Amino acid sequence: MIEESLTVKAETRTMPDGPGDETYRLLRSTVRFTTGERPVRSVLVVDIDRATSSDVARRLAESFSMAGDRCVLVETDSRGGTKAAGFSDLIDGASLDGIAGDSEAHGLVVISAGRATSADTLSADGVGDALSKLLERYEHVILTCAPMPQFADALALAPLVDAVILVVSSGKTRRQKAIDARDALRRVGANILGAVLSEEKRGRFR
Repeated sequence: MIEESLTVKAETRTMPDGPGDETYRLLRSTVRFTTGERPVRSVLVVDIDRATSSDVARRLAESFSMAGDRCVLVETDSRGGTKAAGFSDLIDGASLDGIAGDSEAHGLVVISAGRATSADTLSADGVGDALSKLLERYEHVILTCAPMPQFADALALAPLVDAVILVVSSGKTRRQKAIDARDALRRVGANILGAVLSEEKRGRFR
């Protein structure tokens, strides 16, 4: 089984639809109370072997906001480009005050990726400074990125965040792809907190 091959610290769980569900509260608690050299405040959520990203990162971020924590969801993949200022502008040195994050339900702030990004953009020297700016303002920073192994974005971001959560899809993610992604992330020094199992039916996660 995929979850056994990942040998994760957190239990693999099937993710339901709403951020208020007990499963998301348990995932939030796993992030909040993980022990280590420093608290886990920045988390990269990486989808494995998918054509598009799941909703797990957004639901986790919403769960933090519902609990009263100052949380921001940061999108880092904007292939195709966008005119809105976003994370790429923070990388280039822009002030956080100049980035118009969108406030959504439960007080969650969402910052777009900005102009077209790539693994090279996310490997720039300014990424660490951009994350520091976000952590000065928010208690938790949840980042999304392009899926592995199609793109290398996660390998650039993983060493810079406190933890990484993998998302594998029931019946879709191939076992070897998940193992290869885990091993690649470990090689760059990623702290893999765990994996979650998503079941997609009729376009929604249950």
